[in-house]
Amino acid sequence: MLNLSGLTVNTNRYNIQSAQLHNTTGIKNAEQTQQPANHSNPLLQRAANVNIPSFGAANTIRTQLSGKDEQNKYNKLSSVLDKKSRKELNGLLKSGKLLNNSSNDGSTTLDNLYNIITKQGAEGIDRIKVAQDVIARITKPPLITQKFGDIPLNMQPEIISYEQSNGKNVSATDLDVKSSTCPAASIESSLARRMPAEFARMAEGLTSPKVSVEKTINVSDLSQNLVDIIWMLNEFGADYKFTNWNQFKVNLKPDNNAIIRARIQNDYKDPDERSVIDVLMQSTFMNIGAQNTYDSLIDKRVPKYNADDSGLIDIEKNFAEELATGKGKICVTYQKIDDNGKLVGYECEQNETLQHIEDTLAGGDDVIIGYTYCDENNNVIGGHEITIIGIETDKNGNKYFICNDTDDGINDYIKYSVAELLPIIHHAGIPKSVLVNNVEFIEGWKELMQIYKETRTQNEVQSAVNNNKLTVLNQSV
Repeated sequence: MLNLSGLTVNTNRYNIQSAQLHNTTGIKNAEQTQQPANHSNPLLQRAANVNIPSFGAANTIRTQLSGKDEQNKYNKLSSVLDKKSRKELNGLLKSGKLLNNSSNDGSTTLDNLYNIITKQGAEGIDRIKVAQDVIARITKPPLITQKFGDIPLNMQPEIISYEQSNGKNVSATDLDVKSSTCPAASIESSLARRMPAEFARMAEGLTSPKVSVEKTINVSDLSQNLVDIIWMLNEFGADYKFTNWNQFKVNLKPDNNAIIRARIQNDYKDPDERSVIDVLMQSTFMNIGAQNTYDSLIDKRVPKYNADDSGLIDIEKNFAEELATGKGKICVTYQKIDDNGKLVGYECEQNETLQHIEDTLAGGDDVIIGYTYCDENNNVIGGHEITIIGIETDKNGNKYFICNDTDDGINDYIKYSVAELLPIIHHAGIPKSVLVNNVEFIEGWKELMQIYKETRTQNEVQSAVNNNKLTVLNQSV
């Protein structure tokens, strides 16, 4: 379901098995070289023999253990891992990812992996498995998937009863989840690729008895001023506390039902399904964006800004991404979609959109984008989120985006023709520094915030009026 009245398009993956992409430039769809089951995107190609950008060129790369502490931690890790994970651990050391300290508290990937295997974990969670899953995902981020696991039949009655006791009208059908977590999975995969130490630190906290992780964030690192940041934190129900005027601590946690999903995956995970850490991390980002109303058991949330109870809209994904990474992003909307859900134009030229993406990549960030499916009449019929991590030019001068798609059934990076993908990009998270000469986009973001504020106020006023009418009616009866 789409609701475009708030200038947004829902960013979850829609269940469209044979959607035909259409755009206003008249460009034909690229030929698909490989199409996995149930994937309908005709732009997709497997990315083979491409140069994947460095995970963190701005960081100091260390590839050798230093001192007894690091050596002891490495040896302890190696002693509990399986053969595959030990090989990957060695690979992380050689690549510099193991001793990377891109975490919120300055700890290394090694420090946090060591904490995972030595500190107490949440009940029902095998922390050795968690460590191995974290190692695998830092080694190869495309392993991260949004595919939910099934709930065993013998457990379903108890879970349905539990949900119903909490006032939710849930049946077995609701437990058969198709997944709308592509925004959260995209954030997770980007975090694993760009900030491996922070990815491991979050994994440790989310699989600990607290099932949460605390982050310290500087206001100056975010995209908004102090007043707007405070409004956003309150609007989204974040658990935060300011330590001074430029810094606050925020406690990130999944919904209460995420640990149930995680325990099920701990014991019943099938190949190509989400791991325990995928469950908890994606549930955390979904819950942040959904104002603490997300339910991992049924993949639904209580909608605040539109009528759709699945996925996240662009502003929600952007807020979750900022808190997850501690880096400011502005959600730029590129497509013009009218009140009837029809694509009618663009906010800027395609070369400017491309420049925003290129400048973001050059600055060391990935670009999480939301793109739309349209029918032959340019009516938007669905959308999806993927992550652009680089750009490749072939010998003929054709450009391709190198991307990670958490819902394509391929455990590898993929290529999209730049000429084909650009016209269907609806929005993207772009650093404020990239938009410094594009005041209209910055002001547009503030305008979008104001629209949400006014919409909320109008809804509250209308609700109060309706309640008052009902009270009067009851009294008259």
